[in-house]
Amino acid sequence: MNTFDRRRVAVACAATVIALPALWALGRDNASGGAPKVGAAGIVVPAAETAPSTTAYLPESPLFVGGDDKPTPPAVINIAVPPAPGANQALAKASFKRYAGVGTSVCTTLLAPDGARLKVTNLDNGQTTTCVNTFGMSLPAGSDIVLNTAVYILIGDLADAPVPVRLSW
Repeated sequence: MNTFDRRRVAVACAATVIALPALWALGRDNASGGAPKVGAAGIVVPAAETAPSTTAYLPESPLFVGGDDKPTPPAVINIAVPPAPGANQALAKASFKRYAGVGTSVCTTLLAPDGARLKVTNLDNGQTTTCVNTFGMSLPAGSDIVLNTAVYILIGDLADAPVPVRLSW
C-alpha cells in the first residue's frame, strides 16, 4: 500500500468515527433514546386503548389423517403367484440361438423328453409359443432351454435373454 492509499484509509476512518455518533445524536426522538417510532416512517398507528391480554399456550391434540384417534392396521395384500409346475411342466430360463438346417420351430432342453412338442410361456409378459424338443445342441450356462431365434422373438426381446419361462408338454 502506498502513502496516498494510507492517507485515504485514515481519512475514511476519522470521518466514520465522527459521523456515527453525530447521526445517532441527531436521530433520537427524545432523551430516553431507543429505536425510532413507527410513525416516523409515515404509517399511522392507532393509539392502544387497552393492554393486550396474554393466555397460556395449550397445544392441540394430535390429528390423524383418517379422522380417527386410532390408526387402522394394514390390510392383507394378495399377491398373485403362479401355481407350482405339474408332472408335465417345468420352470426354466430360456435363451436363443440360430439353428441352421433343422427347421424353424425347434428347441433344446434336458427337462423334457426328446421329440416332445413343448409349449413355452414367458412368465414376464405371458406370451406363448410352441417348439419341438431336440437334443441337437449344448445348453449355455444360466439357461435351461435354448430356442431357435425365430421362435424366441415370439415370446421375448433378444436383449432380455435369458427370460423365465414355463414349459409344458
